[in-house]
Amino acid sequence: MRAIVIGNVALDETFAVEALPQGGESIFGSHRHAGLGGKGANQAVMLARCGLSVRLRCAVGDDVASETVRSLLAVEPLTSDLHLVPATATDRSIILSDATGANVIVTTTDCARAMRPRDALPALDDAGAGDLLVLQGNLTQDVTMALIDAGRARDMTVVFNPSPTRIWMSEALTRVDLAFLNEAEAELLTGLRGEAAVAAMLRAGRGIVALTSGGGGALLGRGDEIVHVPARPAKVVDTTGAGDTFQSVAIASARRRGGPLAVEDLTRGAAAAGLAVSRFGSLSAMPSVAEARAILDHPAMDDRTA
Repeated sequence: MRAIVIGNVALDETFAVEALPQGGESIFGSHRHAGLGGKGANQAVMLARCGLSVRLRCAVGDDVASETVRSLLAVEPLTSDLHLVPATATDRSIILSDATGANVIVTTTDCARAMRPRDALPALDDAGAGDLLVLQGNLTQDVTMALIDAGRARDMTVVFNPSPTRIWMSEALTRVDLAFLNEAEAELLTGLRGEAAVAAMLRAGRGIVALTSGGGGALLGRGDEIVHVPARPAKVVDTTGAGDTFQSVAIASARRRGGPLAVEDLTRGAAAAGLAVSRFGSLSAMPSVAEARAILDHPAMDDRTA
C-alpha cells in the first residue's frame, strides 16, 4: 500500500510577533524560522516519517528556490515528483505567529494552481486498489475533481483536506472516503459547527469525517456515530502544520492497524500535533521518524472505534 500525495510545496518563513496585526498596522517581529512547507509537502513528509511508502507530486518554479525545495525533500524518506512551471516563482508562505501560538499565513499558489489535469493525473498511472490518494485545497477545482474521480475509478482510498477552503469543495467532499477539516472550514462548507456540522456532512454522503478544533480536541464521525477525542496538553508556541501532523499520523495509525479510522488513531494524531505546536516551524516542528515511531508504537489511550 502506498500513499500518493498531490498538492503544493512552499518555502516558509515564520516571524514571531507579540500580537497579530490589525488592518493598516505596522508591527515589530523577529525572524524565527525558514524552511520547507506547504500542505502537500507537510502531509507527504509526515506520512513518510510514519513509515508509509509515499510519492509527492507538486509543482515548483524555474528559480533558485526550486533547488532549495529539491534538496530539502531529498533528505526525507519519500519519492518527490516535481513538475516544473516555467517563468514562475516557487510558491512561498509568510507566517506570523503571536505569543499564544495563533498564526496568520499568506501563501502564494502560482505554481500549485498552474498544474492541469494532464500534469497531475500521470501520478496515478500505477496506483491500485487500497492505495491512498491524499489531496488538499491548493489545486484548482478541475484538477481536484479529476483526481478524485480517477482515484475512485482505481478503488483508491481518497482523503481530502479542504484547506484553503472554497465553496466548490462541498461537492468534492461528497465523493471522498475520508475528510479532515477544522471548525472554520466546516462552517464555511455547511453553515454549521461542531457535531451539527459533522452530522450534516455524514448525511450528505461523506464517508468518514474528522473535525478538529485545536485545544478543544476533535470529532470523529462515521455512520451514525460521532465521538469526541480530547486534545493533548501542550505548550503552544506555533500552530503551523499542526493539522497536517494530526491528519497524517492518524492515517498512518489506521493503516498500521489495517482498519478504518478510529478513536485511537485520532488520539495518536493529537499526541503528534501536541508535539508539533511546541516548536517553531512547519515541517521542522513535526515529529521526526523516531518520534513518529514512538507515538505509533505507544499503547492507545482509547481503543474504542467509531
